[in-house]
Amino acid sequence: MLNVGIIGLGGWGRKLVESVQGTSDRIRFVAAVTATPSKSEDFAAKHGFKVGSDLKAMLADPKVEAVVSTGPAGLHATHSLAVLTAGKPVLAVKPMAIKRADAEALRAAAIKHGALLALGYNRYFYPAINELRRRIKAGELGTLLHAEGNFCVDRYFKLKTGDWKTEPEQVLSGALADHPLYAMIDSLGPIAMVDAHGSSRATKGAIADATAVLLRFKSGASGLLTAIGATATYERITFFGSKGWAEIRNSSQFEFQPVSGEAVKIDFPAFDAEKAELETFAAAVTGEKPFPVPMDDAVHGVTVLEAMNQSAKIGAPVKID
Repeated sequence: MLNVGIIGLGGWGRKLVESVQGTSDRIRFVAAVTATPSKSEDFAAKHGFKVGSDLKAMLADPKVEAVVSTGPAGLHATHSLAVLTAGKPVLAVKPMAIKRADAEALRAAAIKHGALLALGYNRYFYPAINELRRRIKAGELGTLLHAEGNFCVDRYFKLKTGDWKTEPEQVLSGALADHPLYAMIDSLGPIAMVDAHGSSRATKGAIADATAVLLRFKSGASGLLTAIGATATYERITFFGSKGWAEIRNSSQFEFQPVSGEAVKIDFPAFDAEKAELETFAAAVTGEKPFPVPMDDAVHGVTVLEAMNQSAKIGAPVKID
């Protein structure tokens, strides 16, 4: 059993705790740190741990063997760096950082201190994603030519003034696009150029509520990303290859259409991706098996997000070296 601490007990932090606490034989939360502990005392007590505001104290506690870093996006890198510098493994919830330089600093710290830096990305673990990955690796799609990803939700209508999610310094243009972005990097490799267009027409806020991105991969493949925070929910990722295409909708509906032959359709049952993510992190910390998201891919994802934001600001393509 791996004993972990958590930084941040907002909506996502609580979802992670609830996914494993009392039900997993691999991982459990034993401590938490938040900016305002009084708001989370009842939740922490219900799940059998204490919450405080002193990160250094939690990192110095020998009972805390690893840490999950969540909370405001702009603080992920600072918090995760503190964990790694203390020599402890960290599951850094995406975005791992806002700036490429900070992501590279996290990688350097992980190497220097010999501590695991893992990207907290729940969609990596969905059965439909595993099915897509399996078919790509088996060559069933042939040569990959192009990928498209849409992540569209209505959550920007619900944001309140003062929420960190309304700050453009923390929520980059196209930030929602990282949901399909990491799956593209996983299968198509590094990205060489991005050309992004962002606007805020529905919410009139400081952050872009609609962003479209053209991607050029180093392999020569192309990609499209659509990230909208002000419409009805629409989730899709599609890979097109010389032998057929494969698509996932709403995280659980998989379809493969070969050039020749009948389509294959699979509806996967409900799946606790957060529990799978946390237990996989525990297995990596204990040395049972490596964490499946390569650290370099995690850093590259931050690089691409920063480039997308820059491209949207200047209205021109941005190359990634």
